[in-house]
Amino acid sequence: MQRARRRVVWALLIGAAVASGWVAAGGLALQTSSSGSRTVVDDEVSQLLQAMRRRDLDAEEQQRLLERLLLLERLDDAKLVLQQWLNQRPHSLPLGLLMADLQRQSGALEAARQNLEQLLRLHPLNPELLELMVLVDLQDGQGHEALQRLTTQFAARPEGQRLELGLLLADLQRQLDRSKAAADLYQQLAKESAEEVRPVIALAMLHKDQGDAAEVERWLEQARQRRGNKGRPDPLIDDLAYRWGLGAARVRAEQPRPEIPAATP
Repeated sequence: MQRARRRVVWALLIGAAVASGWVAAGGLALQTSSSGSRTVVDDEVSQLLQAMRRRDLDAEEQQRLLERLLLLERLDDAKLVLQQWLNQRPHSLPLGLLMADLQRQSGALEAARQNLEQLLRLHPLNPELLELMVLVDLQDGQGHEALQRLTTQFAARPEGQRLELGLLLADLQRQLDRSKAAADLYQQLAKESAEEVRPVIALAMLHKDQGDAAEVERWLEQARQRRGNKGRPDPLIDDLAYRWGLGAARVRAEQPRPEIPAATP
């Protein structure tokens, strides 16, 4: 599942670069060639790499080569191809994000951090950059440093302008087993952004992890109301209530955990 999610992220980043108009548009699905053969893909990649060394690739072929390399998880080769694009567009946000993620995946954490710091100077509140920096910190064993940094940044932002940052901070608190602090922050965000559904769904997920089916249903009902469907069917919320409600009941029966104090929405 982690690999599938990573491929989706990579496809979105390449798609963002294509949408910016500096590479040719084309199919972005990270999948094998029509034959479905790994050998065919390997052969295609070898040919494209040879053409790249001869500087005989057009933009569409560069894009296809990068997609194939990511599919095959040949990260070092993918970074070489990507670096050529970055030489042309050194301040491209989607390309910079992709390069930093490839560096993180290949263990070059300091290089990833340096690239992210440069991009953050240009885009200090970009949620994708902030999230990727947190992932780098966690992988580097600096989760608590990331927590302090995000806490300071969150406190410096005015209410109503810190939702994305607050959600990231609360998610990090969950990662660091600070469930009570995460619950308090989700509730604070739900109050600050009264029409936003994400903090409320996050609270439902948090209580689902604790095995509290009643609180899961309660917060999902709040989410239903925020989506304007009070008393009416809502496919998204109904599906979550079904799946999470049953999941929470199983956790409560099989693996009791300390409860998170409930708060009035």
